[in-house]
Parts: sequence; structure tokens; C-alpha cells
Amino acid sequence: MSERPVYLEKQGEIAVMVLNRPAKLNALNHEIWSTIPKLCAEIADDPALKVLIVRGATPAAFASGADIAEFPTVHATPETAKAYHHDIHAAYDALNGMEKPTIAMIAGYCFGGGCALALCCDMRYADTTSTFCIPPAKLGIAYSLKETKRLADLVGPSKAKEMLMGAKVIEAEEALNVGLVTRLFQPGELQRGTYGFAEELCGLSQFTIRTISATVREISAGAQQASDALQARIMGGFEGEDYLEGRAAFLEKRRAKFTYR
Repeated sequence: MSERPVYLEKQGEIAVMVLNRPAKLNALNHEIWSTIPKLCAEIADDPALKVLIVRGATPAAFASGADIAEFPTVHATPETAKAYHHDIHAAYDALNGMEKPTIAMIAGYCFGGGCALALCCDMRYADTTSTFCIPPAKLGIAYSLKETKRLADLVGPSKAKEMLMGAKVIEAEEALNVGLVTRLFQPGELQRGTYGFAEELCGLSQFTIRTISATVREISAGAQQASDALQARIMGGFEGEDYLEGRAAFLEKRRAKFTYR
């Protein structure tokens, strides 16, 4: 196992980003925040990789939040605070902006910045040990509009207010019921379920998957109609290599071998 606080594993076509501070319940320090965009860029630039899984190094926690022990240093001056928060939001934006599908694999604590990071993934697969909380009201701070919107888009305005205003802890079953979690597993089944779905995604059309990602991103940004670029991309799919292969495979009753990267 790497000693770096966050590192990348490559397992065939699946990339795995590991939050690796188990003694601190994977609390997110400045090095992790500043490294995440680099790892996301590495995944995006590697045509062999199709899916990203983000997980904690210990089943006790996905991530317990930002490392508050760093706060006196990173908030020492307005300049250091601005730089620190720039790096945090760059990490969120890098993960949220991935065209390749992303799955947060969550066990144990998923608190504060860890929960916000999980919200940046396309899906959140969790087990029944997982708990969720975003506690700015206990620190006298407020989350940015962008991060608050990601939560409200999933759970609705009222539940988002309850979680943020009340620093409310959400147990796994409730998290599934309110839409915070995409799918819930027993602890022994989480890895199998997450990696199994990642492998399914690897066998499907990457053109379709990435175009859906772009479409949902525009919807989340408030679009009522597709942008010209997105519409051209959608229509271009009917002349693309994946469509031609998918159509042929369907007619020939065989498994498609998609080649789009």
C-alpha cells in the first residue's frame, strides 16, 4: 500500500482513487485536495481507463471531512485561506467535471468535505455501515453555493437545509431513501457490487456514457434545451463507430465490441 495520502490504482479499465489516511479516518488534508485534480487529469488522458471508483483506505471511513488540524495554518491569513479554498474547489470541480463515469464507494464515515467530495461523483454506492453528515453549523462556516446545490439537487431543499442547518447525521437507510445514496449493500457485498457495476460500464458504449454525462451536466446547470455543441454530439452518434457496431451486434445477436474512447 502506498504511503501517499491519496493515490491511484489501475485495475484493467478501472481506475481507483484511494483516500489514504486511515489513522485519521481519511481526513482530507491540503495535499489530498491539491493532488485530486492531477489524478483526475491522468485518468482523463488515459484512453485505457473507462471508469473511476473513489474509496477510502479503511472500511471505517470514506472520508471524515477536511482535516481541521490544518485550519490554524491554512487560515492563518486571508491569502492562505483563499489559496486553500481554491484548491478544495478545484478538487471538487475536477471530480465533478469528469466525463468518464465516477462511483464513490462508501463505507463508514462520509462527513463534511468527504460527503461533498462523494456528491461530485456520478453515483454513490454505500454499505449499511455508512453515515453522512455535513456539519458547517458546528464550525461557524457556510458551504459554497455550488456545493450546496449538489446536495439540494439530490435530496431536495428541505432535507438539504435540515442537514446543513442542523449538522444532522443521516444513516445509510435514510440516505438511500432521500437520494443521497444511489445503491445500498451489506458490508461484505459493497466492493463486489461497486466493481461489478464498474465492469458493466466498461463493456457498454463509452460514447453513450460520456454524452449522457455531458447532458446531465447541462441539465444541472439549468439548461432547458441542449447547447448547439451537445446537440451536434448527440446527432453525430448516429454516424459513429459505436452506433454502427451496436446496430450490427443487435441484428447479429452477439455482444457488441465498442471501440469509442
